[in-house]
Amino acid sequence: MPLHRLLRLTAARRRLTEWLILGAGLVSSGLVLVWMVWTERAGALSEDADRMRAQAVVIDQTLHRQLEGIRWALDGARAALAPDSGCDLACRRTLLQSLKRAMPGVRALLAVGRGGRIEITDDDLGDRRLDDKRFLAQLPHMCDGRTLYLSDPYELQPNQFNLKAAMSLDAGDGCGHGAVAAFLNPEYFDAVMRSALYAPDMTITITDLDGHRLLYVPPDPETMRAGALHPDAMLAAHRAGGERVSVRRGVGADGVDRLVVQRSMRMENLGMDRGLVVALARDAGRIDAGWHRLALVSTAAWTLFWSACAAALLFAQRRRAALERLARNAEAERAAAAERVELALNGASLGLWDWHIPSGRRTVDGRACAILGYTRDEQNRQGGERDMFSPVHPDDREPLRHALDQHLQGAVPAFEAEFRMRHRNGHWVWVQSRGKVVERAADGQPVRMVGTRTDISARKQAEADIAHLAFYDGLTNLPNRRLLMDRLGHAVAKCERNGGFGAVLFVDLDNFKTLNDTRGHDMGDRLLEMVAFRLQQVTREADTVARLGGDEFVLLLEDLGTSAVDATAHAELVAGKILATLSLAYTLDGHELRSTPSIGVSLFGNANHVVHDLLRQADMAMYEAKSAGGATFRFFDPSMQAAVDASTSLETDLRFALARREFELYYQPVVNAMGLMVGVEALIRWHHPKQGLTGPGAFIAQAEKSGLIVGIGDWVLQEACRQLARWGGDAATEHFTIAVNVSARQFRQEDFVPRLLEILAHSGADPRRLKLELTESVLLADVEDTIARMTALKEQGIGFSLDDFGTGYSSLSYLQRLPLDQLKIDQSFVRDMLRVPHAASIVQAIVHLAGNLGLHVVAEGVEEEAQWDALRSLGCGGFQGYLFARPMALAELAGMTEEEAAPA
Repeated sequence: MPLHRLLRLTAARRRLTEWLILGAGLVSSGLVLVWMVWTERAGALSEDADRMRAQAVVIDQTLHRQLEGIRWALDGARAALAPDSGCDLACRRTLLQSLKRAMPGVRALLAVGRGGRIEITDDDLGDRRLDDKRFLAQLPHMCDGRTLYLSDPYELQPNQFNLKAAMSLDAGDGCGHGAVAAFLNPEYFDAVMRSALYAPDMTITITDLDGHRLLYVPPDPETMRAGALHPDAMLAAHRAGGERVSVRRGVGADGVDRLVVQRSMRMENLGMDRGLVVALARDAGRIDAGWHRLALVSTAAWTLFWSACAAALLFAQRRRAALERLARNAEAERAAAAERVELALNGASLGLWDWHIPSGRRTVDGRACAILGYTRDEQNRQGGERDMFSPVHPDDREPLRHALDQHLQGAVPAFEAEFRMRHRNGHWVWVQSRGKVVERAADGQPVRMVGTRTDISARKQAEADIAHLAFYDGLTNLPNRRLLMDRLGHAVAKCERNGGFGAVLFVDLDNFKTLNDTRGHDMGDRLLEMVAFRLQQVTREADTVARLGGDEFVLLLEDLGTSAVDATAHAELVAGKILATLSLAYTLDGHELRSTPSIGVSLFGNANHVVHDLLRQADMAMYEAKSAGGATFRFFDPSMQAAVDASTSLETDLRFALARREFELYYQPVVNAMGLMVGVEALIRWHHPKQGLTGPGAFIAQAEKSGLIVGIGDWVLQEACRQLARWGGDAATEHFTIAVNVSARQFRQEDFVPRLLEILAHSGADPRRLKLELTESVLLADVEDTIARMTALKEQGIGFSLDDFGTGYSSLSYLQRLPLDQLKIDQSFVRDMLRVPHAASIVQAIVHLAGNLGLHVVAEGVEEEAQWDALRSLGCGGFQGYLFARPMALAELAGMTEEEAAPA
């Protein structure tokens, strides 16, 4: 036989022998594992059965003792309830209470008569009937006074099942004489049975021999209500076997496999009407889980061990062949690795270079050459890249040399640099070069360095584009706010150093929103582009034209001269050019459009300036130009800032005044034709902490502007209604009315009507004595809504007066429709009626108009007797002015009401 065939046969026999030995070990260990698991299973079932037997004995003994005690208690109760016992009602009740306290398992003891009525009890049950109908049906059949009758479970309360133990009161002359019964305490028996539970899946049942469940733990109301609905095969087998204690395993009616231990209770000395069985059950699957886990773990360990043995044997058998295959494949793998590296370099566009440092010769591959537009042959013909710095951009040579020296000297572990190199076509290419020294001489000097080169021009261009977007507007390509603020900061610093002047021009297009709404945003964007182009045309190259956003542009003018006069003249000239240029017509999509700018100008010089303040000042000046009608420019005036600061300060003070209750109501009397006071007008005053008592003219306009008028108006209404309520309790003042001025903004609030009605209800004031004075400006908005609000309040008795009548622009047709009660003639007409004929005619016309409309008339500003006489002659019925009284505080008015008040 040839040697190679003999070697192969020997190797095959050795492999077969190894596998036979492995199989023998696997079979023998498997048999041992099966025996061990089977032994564990039998031990687990036996251990659990023994434990349940012990618990069944405990429950049997405990219940037996308790039932003996209950029989003893019932015997004692029967003796006490016997007619010849000589124990009265109090004695019997005391005895029942003592017997119950002696038995922890008894909740109540009672005697039940023939009809089921409770005759006596140890507690306060009284004369109520029992609610256990099955027990009542059993009473007529309780004849044997020596038998302890046990009831079926019943529900006194939802999910709470109770038992009764009873003994007959039979007197020897028949059945149905009643019984003495003990209500068993369910909590006690539940606790006794729960003490025997040692597993969450365990159940304990007390049943009679017919299968009726008497006690069940854990509670299962549905099972208890079902009673013996399903035949209990386990109980039947227990009875058939005649055993005192039985252990069985089987599947119950609910389909669950259980291990059940049943014990027939000892009934000696109990004399019960039925026998009892204690059944303890556990889910057999839970018991099996222990040995199942052991079997699973053991099987897994056995499988892993022998799998490892088989794998080790297989590995050992294949190792020799593998070594040969490795030797054959080593060369092929090296070739494949080189190919993969080449593919990776191609995919990443990385060019390789190798630098022999002592000679200075650099060798580059084809990819590195292609980055600069050369072929590898062209580089080799030129002798390679001997001078590595000559193709580099002059600005990048020094940083490149520094980065290279840092690595060659060992200061950094690797070399990395980004720089520009000259392409073959003449343009510059951004490259990133990385490398590392791979060979050093004995003295530590670098000998050889290798690295990569890649083209990063696209990335650099993207970074430049991102930087441009960060500082320039995407629509107009003008500098944005960030770049403007940077240049403005440099310009301000330059002026502070050199003493020159500059200017900031804030340009805003008039009515640009209307163009956007009517022509569309695309047309608006095109207009903004043309505006940006024209602004660049009229400014110097050194100036900055920026777009802040929307239709807002800012121009930064520098080097406007060394004096404020020259700077103002230059800025005015540029503003005029901008105004003229931007006001010219624009041709968009064949349509000729016109747009004018409003320009605000703010100068800055060698003084300290805050950049944001300059923009804000130019913005304020621009709004002054808009207020002047637009299409013009305005220079910033410090008075503008002062006005803004004063407005802001006043608004802050008003907020504090409302919170600190610094306001007070003054009252100006309203008199009739005889000069008797019939009401007042409430006028607000402010006790300013610095300026003293302040009238409404100094702060009402700012309150309207800031919206604080709503809160102030609510306060005025609350104070006026409280005063009306106080006057309503005095016969001398109960007829007084209070007129309150209501602003248009307050009247337009959505909740004005319910809020006013809530104030009236809370104060207890008579709504018929409250008048709301509205100005004609209220009528200029939604007339229908105004009429609806007034009508709703009018239905509650609130009156309305039209204040300053004749000075506004309200229509007489609206006047006819409004539910008004009163017109107030403005004091300007009253003041001029004796001197200006037209004023007297207007007053007469108002009085006649009010009379025709059925409205009451009050003249304001009456200061002279002659005015009063003239007004009375015209038929005016109400008067208000300094002739009668000035506005006064409540304390001063109180003294006046006692002398001058009269019925209306």
